[in-house]
Amino acid sequence: MSTVALVKRWIPLLITFIIGFVIILDFFFFGSTTAEHDAVSLLKATVDVIVAPAALIGVVTLVRHHGRIITKRGKGWAFSAIVILAVAFYGLIGIYSALSTEEFNHLVLPNPAHSWYYDNVYAHLDAAIFSLLAFFIASAAYRAFKMKTTEAAVLLIVGSIVMLGRVPLGGTIWPGFTTLQVWFMSVPNVAGFRAILIGVALGAISLALRQLIGVERGYLGPGA
Repeated sequence: MSTVALVKRWIPLLITFIIGFVIILDFFFFGSTTAEHDAVSLLKATVDVIVAPAALIGVVTLVRHHGRIITKRGKGWAFSAIVILAVAFYGLIGIYSALSTEEFNHLVLPNPAHSWYYDNVYAHLDAAIFSLLAFFIASAAYRAFKMKTTEAAVLLIVGSIVMLGRVPLGGTIWPGFTTLQVWFMSVPNVAGFRAILIGVALGAISLALRQLIGVERGYLGPGA
């Protein structure tokens, strides 16, 4: 066994197995008031130490990427400049909030400057971005609601009833639309959603076991 394989593959796999096994033991066997549970909680808290350098690397990568676009005057370079200025401004406000705030609530900084920027700038930009999804949803609904098959016809009928039951116009046309909409969302939709959740849970358990025993090594990077 080469030293490179030992460092890049087997030691990370051993660390993953030990930490995963300890967390499983804590979830199923350690009580909330035991010293073992406190030790595992401290171990989980070290994730913050790992996330901080990762966030710094992300900022450096973002600045390098958009800085290259600005230097070459590439397509949309003005938007890249806005991104860099926004990140720098938000970072300065975060530093100011950290230095001027005496009491911390975990990672939430109750500083008025930080809260103002988040509530009045970031929140509105976030809402504007998500509002653009309405056009994509309408386009996808138009393509999905074509009655080419029996399944598409059922989707069209149910979707139309749900949309009519959601808006005041549907209740004005016929009050039964609201009742049917509630039934569709409470019974068939919940049943399908639970089936999807069960499938997702089984997939997550399978992936976790594969990573725990070392079969899935994608998180170690290429060549592992």
